[in-house]
Amino acid sequence: MKELTIREFQTSLPWTIRYSNDFRQSPMTHKDFAHTLHHVSKAAGQLHALADDMDHDRALADDPSLRENYGKYVADLVVCALRIANTFPGGVLDLQRAVHERIEGKNGVKLT
Repeated sequence: MKELTIREFQTSLPWTIRYSNDFRQSPMTHKDFAHTLHHVSKAAGQLHALADDMDHDRALADDPSLRENYGKYVADLVVCALRIANTFPGGVLDLQRAVHERIEGKNGVKLT
């Protein structure tokens, strides 16, 4: 099976989530962008809760269920990044290029 690039994920991202009529009828041009940011916060909140539990020894880093129970929130952050890039105010953001440039710029390296 061929692994997809970030760009391929972004251009083929299915988005079949249903929204309320009130949401769809809102004239805000950035409503999908803003709504996705809410989902970023929800996923980050779950990961913050995990980190807090681990701070208090309520979860063990070597517990095999951690990946099963919390890995989906890490994936949600990536999916949300794809959705945010697709609904970016003013037009689609090429997420693959933006990530590439950000890694290079923040780390002072040249990726090949």
